[in-house]
Amino acid sequence: MKILGIVGSMRKTGNTNLLVETVLESAKKTNPQVETKILQLSELRIESCRSCYGLCSKEPYKCVIEDDMENVFEAMKSADSIVIGSPLYFRIPSRLTALMERLACLSYYHKIKGFDEPHPLTDKPCGLIAVTGGDSPMPVLERLLNFVLALRMKPILLKAYPYLGVGGTGNVKEDEDLKPIENARILGQLLVSYIERK
Repeated sequence: MKILGIVGSMRKTGNTNLLVETVLESAKKTNPQVETKILQLSELRIESCRSCYGLCSKEPYKCVIEDDMENVFEAMKSADSIVIGSPLYFRIPSRLTALMERLACLSYYHKIKGFDEPHPLTDKPCGLIAVTGGDSPMPVLERLLNFVLALRMKPILLKAYPYLGVGGTGNVKEDEDLKPIENARILGQLLVSYIERK
């Protein structure tokens, strides 16, 4: 059982990374057989979508741009579940935005060009995390939600606000309102439970 964490922040040791790590640690405590891996987008080269149109997806889910996105996508396909974390910059950090644009575009052209192969991430459970300096995390979570739905993934919802995933403001260790550490642990448990039921 493999769970992949994707940290969209450019700060590798910030609040976003802490919450992604907390989800993965909780998943391992829930089921010791869980294998985890974290990808720091800050360490990768992911270029922006070029809107290639005619060139896009000549093969299913194959982008013409040669960079680290293909490795990220391969890791997503091989995982049983995915956790995506993003801070609020001017909405979503640019590197994560580039990844989202490219994969959403490939998903769109997969349908338009009528490929027979199923979408490779269909129904894959995905947990979402958003961290802000003080604003509501909901706009970030909504953007992440739209992304995972475009890839036909299965978002794992929480029963506590902000419902779409784990939200945190400021120093997440001290956030008593949204309780991001507690909810990250719950999300880890829910991801394992979903995978075990499949």
